[in-house]
Amino acid sequence: MTKHDKPQEFFKIFNQFPEGVCILSPEYTVIFWNRSLEHWTGIVSEQIVGTDIRDRFPHFNQAKYQQRLQPIFAGGPPTIFSSQLHTSIIPCQLPDGRWRVQQTTATAIQMSNQSDFYALLVIEDVTDLTYRMQMYRLMRDQAWEEIRERKRIEAALRESQHFVQKITDAAPYILYIYDWQKQQILYINQQIEIRLGYSVAEVQALEDRDFLELIHPEDVVQVEQHRERLANATEGEILEWEFRFKNRSGDWRWLHCREVIFQKNEGGKIQQILGTAEDISERQAALWERKQATEAIRRQIEQQRLMSVVVQHIRRSLDLQEVLTTAVTEIRTFLQADRVAICALNLLSDDRLVMSTGEVKVESVNPEWRSILRTQLTCSHWDACDFSYVLQREILRDAIAIADLSTAPLSPSFKQLLASWQVQALMEVPIFQGDRLWGLLMVHQCGSKREWQPLEIELIRQLADQLAIAIQQAELYERLQQANQELQRLAISDSLTQLANRRRFDQYFTEQWHRLTREQQPLSLILCDIDCFKIYNDTYGHVKGDWCLQQVAVAIAAGAKRPADLVARYGGEEFAIVLPNTSLAGAIQVATEIQTHIQQLHIPHVKSPVSDYITLSLGVASIIPQQSLQAMSLIQQADQALYEAKDRGRDRICSFGNRETFPTLS
Repeated sequence: MTKHDKPQEFFKIFNQFPEGVCILSPEYTVIFWNRSLEHWTGIVSEQIVGTDIRDRFPHFNQAKYQQRLQPIFAGGPPTIFSSQLHTSIIPCQLPDGRWRVQQTTATAIQMSNQSDFYALLVIEDVTDLTYRMQMYRLMRDQAWEEIRERKRIEAALRESQHFVQKITDAAPYILYIYDWQKQQILYINQQIEIRLGYSVAEVQALEDRDFLELIHPEDVVQVEQHRERLANATEGEILEWEFRFKNRSGDWRWLHCREVIFQKNEGGKIQQILGTAEDISERQAALWERKQATEAIRRQIEQQRLMSVVVQHIRRSLDLQEVLTTAVTEIRTFLQADRVAICALNLLSDDRLVMSTGEVKVESVNPEWRSILRTQLTCSHWDACDFSYVLQREILRDAIAIADLSTAPLSPSFKQLLASWQVQALMEVPIFQGDRLWGLLMVHQCGSKREWQPLEIELIRQLADQLAIAIQQAELYERLQQANQELQRLAISDSLTQLANRRRFDQYFTEQWHRLTREQQPLSLILCDIDCFKIYNDTYGHVKGDWCLQQVAVAIAAGAKRPADLVARYGGEEFAIVLPNTSLAGAIQVATEIQTHIQQLHIPHVKSPVSDYITLSLGVASIIPQQSLQAMSLIQQADQALYEAKDRGRDRICSFGNRETFPTLS
C-alpha cells in the first residue's frame, strides 16, 4: 500500500458525490481524485493521484491561485473560487463542446496523525446556471437595445412610473437612475427613506455639490475617480464602488454601489446611469472589528501559541459534544481554574418581561469541587437586576470578569446561586450565533479570589469566538447531512409520480439480478403502458395527463405490496415492477391485481379506441438468473410480452413465451 492508498480508501465516499472532489497536498500533489472528475476530465484516478496537478493544469502556478490556496495549506478558513472569477479551476469540456463552468470551495483538512493541512476542493458544476445567466444578460442587452431605439424615452418612463415604482420599491436595496448630463437623480425608489431617512423628493432636489457634502470627506476623491471610470466604461460593464454617506440622523453609513450605463444619447455620450446601493455598514463594522482582532492577535503571539492546542482540538471534530468537552478541559488546564463550563441559554423577551432558561451542557471541574453538569436554570434563579446583567453581556458581546464575588454589585439571589456552586471569582464570555446569544462560557475559581489578567480575558473571548464557529460548523454539518439524505432521495425518485425513477430501477434491477443469480431464485418483471396516452393528453391536456399518471402510479403501487417489490416510472407513460423471488404465476397475479386497481380508478378516456376509460397493457416475464445470461434479456422478454399485449388489442396481460393472454375482466 502506497502513501496515497490510505487517503483513497478513507475518502472513497466522495466517489458518490455528483460534485468533483480533489484533495491536494501543500506541494500540489493530488492525493484524491473522485469519479466525477474522472468523468469530467477523462483522467482516471490512477493517472493523476501522486502527481503534481500543475503538470496537467499549469494555471495553478498563477499568483491568484497560489494566494488563495496557501492560506488553506496553513489551516485557514474555507475560500470560494467563484465561477465569475475562475471559470474552471479544473478545465474540462462537456460532450457538446462547451467548457464546464465551475464554482469551487477549498477547505483545509488534516489527515489522521499528520500535522500538515491539505486542500479539499469541492467543485460544483454550474454550467447550466451560468449559461442561463448569460442568456438572461443577452435578453437584458436586447431589452436595452430596444429601449435605446425608442423615441421620447423620458415620456415613456414617466407614463410607466407607477408600475416601475411598485416593482422597485419592493427591492431590498436603493435603486436609482442618474442623469449624467444634468448631474441629477431622475428616479430613486422608496428604499432611500427606509435605509437613509431621506424622502424621494429631497434626493431628487439635491444638486451635485449638495450630494458631495453628504459624502465622507475621505471618500470624496473616489467620486471623481468613479466618474472617470464611468466615462471610459464599455456598454453593459458594471462598475462597483464603496463610500460613506451621511444619513438623516447624521450617522455615516457604508454604501456599496453597482452602476451601469443605462442610456446614451444620439451622439454616443452617456445620458443616464442605472445603479443600486446596498447598506453594508454592519459588514464594514464586522470587517473593522476583525482587523482590530487580527492586530491584537499579532501583538499577542505567545498567547496565541498557547491556545493553538485548544483551537486544533476544536477544529478537528464536527461532533459538538466532543468539541465542547475538549474545549472546557483544555481551558481549565491552561488557566489552572477550578471549573470551566458551558451553559446553553434560551432567551425570550416580550414587552413585559425578559425570561431566560439554561442548562449546563459540558463541564471540566477539579474533583475537590461539586459538579454543576446538567444543572437546569430558569428565570427563578435570577431577578430583574440579574436579567439586565445577562442582557448587558448580550449588548457588549464582551467578557465579564469578577475577582471577588463577595464585593461584586450582584443581587442576593444571584450571589446565592454562585455560592451554592462554591464560586469566589468568575469570568464569563457570551457565545453568539450571529445576533443570537447561544450561551455562556464560564470560568470559576472556587478555592480563592482571583485577579483575571487581560491576556486571560482575551484568551477566553477568542476561544468563545472559536466555539461559536465550531457550533455553527456542527449545525451546518447536521443540516448538510439532512440535505444529502434528501438529495439522495430526490436522485432516485420521479418528481411527478413519487415512484422510483429510471435510475433507481436500473440500480435495483441489477442488484436483484446478481443476488438471485447467487441464490438461484426467480426474478419477475412487469412492464406496463397506459393505452393511447397520447390521445388522452391531446384530448384532456397535459395538466390532466400529469394527474392521470399520478393516479395510475398510485394504483400500480397498490398492486405491488411486498417491501422487496419495486415500482418505477420506466418512461413517459410506461411503468416497471421488479418482483424478486416471484414466479411467473405470482407475477401474473400481481399484474391482474394492478389491472383491477386501474379499472377501479374509472378515469374517463372518451376518445380511446380500446375503452371509455383508462386501461393498461402489461407484459410479464420471469426467469431464474444465470451467469451465462445478461440482465437485459429479462427486460427484453417483458418488453416483447408488452408489445404482444398491445398487438392483441391492448387492455390485457401477456406473458413471455405463453400464448395465453389475460384480458381485462370489464
